[in-house]
Amino acid sequence: MESMDIAKVIESQINNTPVGKDVTINFKGAPTSVDIQMEFAGGWVITQTVIPGNSFIFTRGEDQYLKSISITFNKYEGLS
Repeated sequence: MESMDIAKVIESQINNTPVGKDVTINFKGAPTSVDIQMEFAGGWVITQTVIPGNSFIFTRGEDQYLKSISITFNKYEGLS
């Protein structure tokens, strides 16, 4: 799946989740860790690394508070 497709799926998932309910983003099948950064109004930034096979779960808030989400798939180096 292309990065623009992934962004549209995640944006749709967030928009379709009612305020106050959990949003779950699954990264199953990706053999890499995923870095997620969420920037909020007021300058708050939250970063988290999700290990392979796990989900990223957060509670949806009002639209005006979340400014951006950045998702980076880390390079897979294989077993050493």
